[in-house]
Amino acid sequence: MTRPAVFTQGDISKLLKGARSAGYSVSRVEIDPTGKIVAQLGEGGAPSLENGDDEWGNAISAKKERAAQERN
Repeated sequence: MTRPAVFTQGDISKLLKGARSAGYSVSRVEIDPTGKIVAQLGEGGAPSLENGDDEWGNAISAKKERAAQERN
């Protein structure tokens, strides 16, 4: 008897597609017997944030500005 797969090809595809869209390349993917998937990101690094493309940073800054305005 074979046991059911703990991961699918779609899981790996989503991981690779997500890494690429975030500006990373994946140099290695490891899957352990429990189904845990680990990706090692390769060259390419994080996307450039020089033009204010840091969505989380912008959101945090905006929240801090609103809080400061409310105090005044």
